[in-house]
Amino acid sequence: MYTKLKNILRCHASGMGIKETALTFHISRNTVRKYVRMFISSGKSTEQLLALSEEHLRELLGIKEFREREVSQRRMELEALIPEYVARLSRKGMTVRKLFNEYREEHPDGLQETTFKLAIRQYQVHSKVVGHVEHYAADQMYIDFAGDKLEVVDEVTGEIKKAEVFVAILPFSHYTYCEAVWSQKKEDLIKGCQNAFEYFEGVTAAIVPDNLKAAVARSDRNEPVINEEFAAFAEHYGCAVYPARVRHPKDKALVENAVKLLYRSVYIDIEGMVFSSLETLNATLHISLHDFNTKPMAGRDMSRKDMFIKGERDFLRPLPERRFVMKERKLMTVGKNCYVSLFKHHYSVPREYVGKRVALLFDADRVEIYCGLNLVTTHDRCDIPYAYSWKKEHNLPGHYGPYDKDLQELFDKAAQLDNIVYTYLLEVDRTMQYPPKSFSSCRGILSLEKKYGPDRLIAACACATQKSEYGYQAVRQVLEQGDDADFLPDEDGNAQSCCEQIKTPVHKNIRGREYYGQTNDQKKEKNYGNK
Repeated sequence: MYTKLKNILRCHASGMGIKETALTFHISRNTVRKYVRMFISSGKSTEQLLALSEEHLRELLGIKEFREREVSQRRMELEALIPEYVARLSRKGMTVRKLFNEYREEHPDGLQETTFKLAIRQYQVHSKVVGHVEHYAADQMYIDFAGDKLEVVDEVTGEIKKAEVFVAILPFSHYTYCEAVWSQKKEDLIKGCQNAFEYFEGVTAAIVPDNLKAAVARSDRNEPVINEEFAAFAEHYGCAVYPARVRHPKDKALVENAVKLLYRSVYIDIEGMVFSSLETLNATLHISLHDFNTKPMAGRDMSRKDMFIKGERDFLRPLPERRFVMKERKLMTVGKNCYVSLFKHHYSVPREYVGKRVALLFDADRVEIYCGLNLVTTHDRCDIPYAYSWKKEHNLPGHYGPYDKDLQELFDKAAQLDNIVYTYLLEVDRTMQYPPKSFSSCRGILSLEKKYGPDRLIAACACATQKSEYGYQAVRQVLEQGDDADFLPDEDGNAQSCCEQIKTPVHKNIRGREYYGQTNDQKKEKNYGNK
């Protein structure tokens, strides 16, 4: 009786109800209720009562003597086997019924099944004492995936796709969030956590996941290793990741219980409905979830939402200004052409990194290229296959990029030099008709400035324009032969006009204006004299 009293006390301290305790120890509920009242009225704590000896406990409860029953031999044999049986219950597929059948085979005259099950239960209650876990406002968010999946039917093909159900709960207020996602991968896990924070309108101090591979890279009793992407997500929101212990279901009992409650409410509400997309499924889930959170909780006069608004919402940390964008990582070696490839699109890297190992961090909008811890360059994300994204400052070998853009740069440079050069290059571009050829010719013309100076280049362009000769070779020939001398500025710095600069060469075969004013006899006489 002394042992039974202590067991009743332990059950009461762990929160077990009167009815469940009575069934466990096979005594009436009134008897259990009487002892519980005695425990409470004594004014002593549970630890103090458990530390009392049999004599002091009997005196405290006003019991004159305990009626002791002599334990039978069969009972003693069963109690000796119970620890081994309870240990074997943790094995997969093992049940109490299988253990009882094994017991009766070895002990045909043993106790009956009811007594066997009661002995198992009493031993479990006595050996597994659980304590109360205190939860604080805005401290933790428990997350998990429901075991039962939902279905989405494709309208075109009729294919049925299975969707996972992500569940998050705030343990202080029991405020719950759920969402259908396609998988338990890190992308969907992070998406679910972000949407949960937005649903709660704030961020908790810690996230408590189960030991999912998407969240925990390697479990450890002292310090689990968190998945890099999930850790980056938590850092973006300013919270910690505190995984539940392996094989300790009590650590996440609330979220497990929340899943069971969702089975009885949300799952029942959508039973029989057909959904053609994940969006329509989530829209229906959120309607049912709203009803679930606004209904009064069992044994309380407040709903989950009321408890959240009054006692927890104001303590949550503010949401960041921008949502977290998950970046993926890929290792590449820079090729000889100074490019790295991502999804068949090529991105340029400065030529000094050729042959080096670089890391590509990318999301939907941006590609960052690192060599070690140093940021090498960034590019806008582009998924056009077999195309190239490059930057001029990378100084790529043999690459001039878009010729129309480069030609405009040459024209701007020529305009700064002189309008004569600018006009001449425009005419060269019109004459060449092919942008790469025009670019090469214009670039060559401007390069002559280094050898001959800007004044001679301007004069040469004027001379070549007068001759209606356009191209690099025409300007170079003018400079080499010195034909630009008559187009250079005079001593006052003024350039001569084109008409003044042109002089008719003196030659006996040149016919001037006087020749056409003579008569035929005069022309014959002059021609005869020339001979």
